[in-house]
Amino acid sequence: MLKKDLNANTHVTIQPTQQFSTIRIELNFASPVGQADFAQRALMAKMLEETSEKYQSQPALARALSALYGAEYGVDVLKMGALHIVKAHLVMIDERFTADGQSLLAQGLTFLKDMLTQPLGNATDGFDLTIFERQKDFLLDEMAALEDDRPYIANRHALNAYFDQAAQALPAYGTPKAVEDVTPQQAYQAFKAMWADDRLDILISGDVDENTCWNLVKQTFAVQPNTGVKHANLYYHQPVHVPVKTVAERQPVNQSQLAMIYQLEIAPEHRFAAYVFEAIFGGTPVSRLFMDVRETQGLAYTISTDYNRFTDVLLVSAGVASVQVGPAQAAIEANLKSLAQTLVTDEELAMVKQLMWTDFMTSLDNQSQVQDRAYVSALTGQSIADWWDNLSAVTPQAVQAVAKRATLQVAYVLKGTNEDAD
Repeated sequence: MLKKDLNANTHVTIQPTQQFSTIRIELNFASPVGQADFAQRALMAKMLEETSEKYQSQPALARALSALYGAEYGVDVLKMGALHIVKAHLVMIDERFTADGQSLLAQGLTFLKDMLTQPLGNATDGFDLTIFERQKDFLLDEMAALEDDRPYIANRHALNAYFDQAAQALPAYGTPKAVEDVTPQQAYQAFKAMWADDRLDILISGDVDENTCWNLVKQTFAVQPNTGVKHANLYYHQPVHVPVKTVAERQPVNQSQLAMIYQLEIAPEHRFAAYVFEAIFGGTPVSRLFMDVRETQGLAYTISTDYNRFTDVLLVSAGVASVQVGPAQAAIEANLKSLAQTLVTDEELAMVKQLMWTDFMTSLDNQSQVQDRAYVSALTGQSIADWWDNLSAVTPQAVQAVAKRATLQVAYVLKGTNEDAD
């Protein structure tokens, strides 16, 4: 693997491998959550995905991708810890499988430069108005569709109740009202700010030569004036709050949703103990919550956990009958208390570690996930080279220590009013 910097704020990671039949290129632009206007960046991403000065229509863009042997291109926004990220990707077939064996890497990088540095618009008028308004409608439709996803809504509202920083509580695309209010000029200024201020990580994986690849990246992107945030801090922390926030809402749905947020701040060097704890608690099909709360006690239709080490959030999500909300919450807390008071057995620990190792090895067959891991490594400086050794070193005492640090902060209930169970 080759890691080099084009400048103080542009970082390149090249992963030569013959494992995949494609070459994948990513450009990740990261801005601190508190400094990013999510709605402007989301609409800017839509425009960078759909058109450019060179490819001003969908047919023109389709022809360009066809010339790259049917390459896949997209731009999206996401949040990772305390960062808001605009992610552009291009996936092309490896030249070994083209009819003439021509090198597509240089063509792919040039295509990305055309799409990401020369948008359809200008600083005076902003993005093309007609296309911009159409993309705004598409984004608003996507956001409206999420309102029918009750587990998503419950988790979203619980996170809103948890975070002290308003921007940290928002989804990556902002709010519908914020999207509606964005003008073509504002989105275009967000594009200019992205190139001027964001940390940029360029990642390339596939059957490529490191030096050839590096020289092509330099030729294509080194002239970009990217001189903003030198150090992008990935971690968000906030104080523990007392008392626990309890929030209840009612909607005409057929199943209540329970979302419980625990703050779990773990030092980076102990992260593997946190991973194992979360897998045992609720992150696997053999977890305590699944086997006890769902299978044995029958208190939940669905139940799972999600741990975000960059925001210290341990989220427990459960679909329950409204009459079972109290018992389900009590059972969840009892299982956590058990992990904090009693050491897990060697057998349970070994079983969960094996499941985690299998999942990790499976993820290595997914080029996108491999590149995601490389990006996190670039942001944190933490390598995955010793993943198995770090996982193996986790002890029952380390799992117990993590369980003791989990502090309940939010208990949110989205109560159904149409439940047959009532």
